Amino acid sequence: MKMNMRLLVLKKGSSPQIAAFSLVEVVLAIGIMALGVVTILGLLPHGMEMSRKTANEQAETRIVDQLVGEVQASDWAGMGGVTAAGASAGVKSYYDDQGLRLYESGGSIANQLVYVARVKLVDTTEFTKGMNMPSKAGATATNQNLRRVMVEVAVTQDQNFNFDNAPAGIAVKRFTQLVAKMRK
Repeated sequence: MKMNMRLLVLKKGSSPQIAAFSLVEVVLAIGIMALGVVTILGLLPHGMEMSRKTANEQAETRIVDQLVGEVQASDWAGMGGVTAAGASAGVKSYYDDQGLRLYESGGSIANQLVYVARVKLVDTTEFTKGMNMPSKAGATATNQNLRRVMVEVAVTQDQNFNFDNAPAGIAVKRFTQLVAKMRK
């Protein structure tokens, strides 16, 4: 029966050779790793800011799509309340952080409110006569089947937010959409 055994053979006056890293190599490796970690940590705030902006853009797009869809689905007589009495200032809606509409049902929506949106006609005279269209002769013609709708969205928790006199610190994004109908 043979057994393979490794024997450490030492010469007289020598020490055993063991493979290991030197202190200089370890310090250099830790320094390179620390530099990489610090660089990655420096990118985190930028990445989080980009993530927040993307979430805002998605929620605002969802809000605009919903409001324009409601106007599109309604009849010309009311246009989803946009042309109701006193609606020349527009109709406000309230949304949460995901861009989902909040409804007041006996309670306050203030603790969930993130976005305030307003939808209105760009030109209130378009309601009765249609949208002004440029013609080749330079004169303006009207199209009875088109209306321009403006959706304004602000990131605020103020239910009484004034879109016409918005505070300097709150940006209001404005989206103009054409609404076309071929039947009444």
